[in-house]
This record gives sequence, structure tokens and C-alpha cells, in this order.
Amino acid sequence: MSAIALDQVTKVYDGGVRAVDRVSLEVTDGELLVLLGPSGCGKTTLLRLIAGLEDITSGELSLNGQRATSVEPGDRTVAMVFQHSALYPHLTVRENLAFPLLTAGGTDRKAVDARVSEIAYGMGLDEQLDRKPATLSGGERQRVAMGRALILRDPTVLLMDEPLASLDVATRNGLRAEIRALIRAMRLTTIYVTHDQAEALSLADRIVVLRDGAVEDVGSPVRIYEEPATAFVAAFLGSPQINLAWATISVHNEDRIVIDFAEQRIELPWTDPRCPALLPYDGEPVIVGIRPEALTPQRAEAAAPAQNGQSPAAPDQNGQSPAAPEQNGRSPAAQGQKGRGRAGRNPEPAPYASSLRGRVSALEYYGHEWLARLDVGLRPVDLAALPARPGPPEPESGGKRGGGHCGASLLIRFDAPRGWAAGQDVSVAVDMPRVLLFDAAGRRIGPPAPPITPAKPGQQAAPAGMPAPAGAPAPAGAPAPAGAPAPAGMPAPDPAASTDLGQPGRRSGRAAARGGSSESET
Repeated sequence: MSAIALDQVTKVYDGGVRAVDRVSLEVTDGELLVLLGPSGCGKTTLLRLIAGLEDITSGELSLNGQRATSVEPGDRTVAMVFQHSALYPHLTVRENLAFPLLTAGGTDRKAVDARVSEIAYGMGLDEQLDRKPATLSGGERQRVAMGRALILRDPTVLLMDEPLASLDVATRNGLRAEIRALIRAMRLTTIYVTHDQAEALSLADRIVVLRDGAVEDVGSPVRIYEEPATAFVAAFLGSPQINLAWATISVHNEDRIVIDFAEQRIELPWTDPRCPALLPYDGEPVIVGIRPEALTPQRAEAAAPAQNGQSPAAPDQNGQSPAAPEQNGRSPAAQGQKGRGRAGRNPEPAPYASSLRGRVSALEYYGHEWLARLDVGLRPVDLAALPARPGPPEPESGGKRGGGHCGASLLIRFDAPRGWAAGQDVSVAVDMPRVLLFDAAGRRIGPPAPPITPAKPGQQAAPAGMPAPAGAPAPAGAPAPAGAPAPAGMPAPDPAASTDLGQPGRRSGRAAARGGSSESET
């Protein structure tokens, strides 16, 4: 049974402002669901609709299998934690925790004290009961706010509205792990609102990405990151941001599919599992997404004279020469097919282009990594021009889009600069199985994936995807066949493993003492 069910829920304010647009979701018992999206996308409004603090314009809400659309907020078994702890500064932690019980008519002081002690123990606050909020750390104050929200009754649903947004980075990283452990120990169904992708990836069993009040994508953190449903989701998740650029598809039957950036190209072998889905896009514009970690610097080359305004291609990582240039707009493989009868045998296929060349415009050092920006002549993508609820693309709309949410520079992440310097001509190898392709409306192009079912609380669902044909590389995020090695540089995901990316936090020993089954933070 679903703890929370939303069916086509819509909220329209006076003036026709549509804050939530036909949202349908199911949250299973004990699941930690994160609502993620930019400011103004409807995250907090959706939370307030569930809590009953706002009226639903249309649609239905169910809590624990019971219709709750018109139920008063006080009659819903829901607790809510807000962004700011809003503790009474003149009261101690004990008095702040007891306040909801006393205002609700609690007269048995021993019962009130026993309940306060129980909540304080579970939150790891039993040694701070006689301190005032001003003497507490930001994390401790937020735990007091959580305890106050949970103390009055035993809620079945916990709603958290950006509880860490006002804290510094170091405190956020530690408290993020604590919150996850506490939620697991208390086995609460939780909806957590944030615009911070690190919080979403590290906390969630599933992530819901919202844009302009509508659901853009739903899935496990691994699936959302590796196989986003839209170009907007791909750009919103990932730091540094994904490289997005316009390209044109060119189909060479029985040979390869060319992804043409106008000045450069990369190619997919005919055995790639994405090829069947790309066949209808022959000659059409598409959006290409390449994450910075999917690019590998190749051997630095000295700058050479350009030919026809283009830099010469660099050899690949094995030292092999690149494919010969096209003649009359046809690939060498296509030309070889025309004259194969002369030799009496099929020619060897030309190497597949899987590298890009450009000039280093900037090198940035971040302590744990380097980022490089390359000028490679890409056509940038303006995500604001893509529909929030992708529909059929308009004819020729892709080639006319401009702007710069994702700029023309190619961003690369690596451990060391490898002799690179600003102004140098270099080449990078592209991890082709990890290249993402979207149509002109921003919808993902690729092999069909099975529907994502909610993960068991505390576990991450395996990324969705179809097994690749024999001998073909599996798409990014797709489970490899049994016994098959993972692609180079890509560890195979463990469906039962947590993808918590947060810093190891100070887990509440009290939560563990309560017999919680929380995961260890990684």
C-alpha cells in the first residue's frame, strides 16, 4: 500500500498562476523521496498541499490508502520540518520539545517529561536538554526542530522543506548523513524538498525532478544521473554541468551512425543498441550530452597548422591514425562499399571517430581535480527554449535554437593537467557508451527501458536499460550481462548498494540504539 498517492494534483493561484501541474506520484511505506528542482518549480507548494496548508485546486490526495484531499491539517498523520528551525530562543531544548504537548492540553507532567526524554534520546539530544538554542550548533538546532515536529503524535509521513539550506557547507554534509540515519531508524515515509543535487543524490531512494510545476523525471539516483529522461534533467544533475550541444544525425546503413557537430564528428558503430532508435532522425538535429567525466585527455600535441580552418586530428590512445577525411561528403567506409567487388572481398571498416579536438581556453584547479575548457566549435543549447513537458518537436526547430544555458566550450574533468596549457591544441577521447542523445524537444533517444518501480526503503534501484546485443557495448547505466566486465572506468552499479555521496557524518548513536536499520554512509 502506498503511504502517499497523488493523482493529477494541480494548484492554481489567483491570476491563473499554475504552481503545480497535474502531478501524479506514489510514495511507498518507509521510502525517502526527494523533490528536486530549481527555485519556483513547485516543490514547496506540493509539500504544503500534502500537509493541508494549501487547498488542492483539482486532483486527489490519499494518505495510507484513505482519501485526504479535504481532511483538515490537524487530522492528517503528517509532521513537517521547515527550512528555518524557528525555536523559541528564551526556552531550553527541553522546553522547546515540550511546548507542542503542553499547548495541546497535556497536563500530566510526568508523561510530558517521559515523551520529551524519549524524543531527545532518539535525536541524540539528551545531553543538550538544558541548553538554549543560541548555544547549539546549526545541526543541533535542526534536530530540535525535527524532534518538536515528531513529538505530538506518531506521524506516518514526515515532510522536510529544505531543512539544511540555511546551514554552512561543513554542517550540511555532516547533518545530511545524520538525517538519513534518523529517518531510517524511525522508519518514516519521508518527502524531502531541496534544490541541492548533492543532497538529492546522497539521501534519496527515488528522486522526482520538477520543472515549472510538472514532473520532468522520476527514478533512482543512479538512473536519473546515468539515463535522464530529458536534456533539462541531464543539465540539472551533475557538477560540473554536462556538455550539451546541437548536432545532426547521419545514418550510414549497415556501417555506422555519424553525430555531426558541423566542425567535428563522433560515430556510433552499427551494433550500438542506440542505433535503431536513431534511424528516424537521419538528417535531423539532436541534442548531444557528454558529461565531463566521460572525456579522457589524449596525448598533448604541439600546435600544428590548421587545414581549411580546422585543427588536424590527433592519434587515438593506441597511437593509431584517425580515419581519412570524407570525400564528396561520404565516409571512407561508404566509398569502400561501392568498390568492394574489385578486390573480391569486403574492405576493412574505417575506424570509428570517438575523439574531439580543440584549443584549451582555461584550466581550473579545485584541489581534488582539474577542469579544462576547450573551444571545439560546438553549437550551444538554450534549455529555456525547450518545453517543460516535452512534446513532439516542431519542424526545424532544433537548428534554430541558440542561447547559452550550456555554453559552446567543452568542459573536461581530470586528475592532472597532463602537460596541458592555455592556448594549446589538444584532443580528448569520448566514452561513446556514455554519450546521451535527445531529440529537438529535449526527450531522451535510446533503447526502451522497463518502467522504474519504487526501490525498497534504504536501497537504490538498479539503473534501467536494455541488455546490449552480443558484442555491443551496453548503454550508460544499463546492467551488464552476467559475468561480463564493466566498461573501462565505469564500475558496475550494485542495485543493493547506497549511492550516498555525502561526507561520512556523525551518526546518532541513539538512533542505532533504537534498533534502526539505517545504511552506513559512504
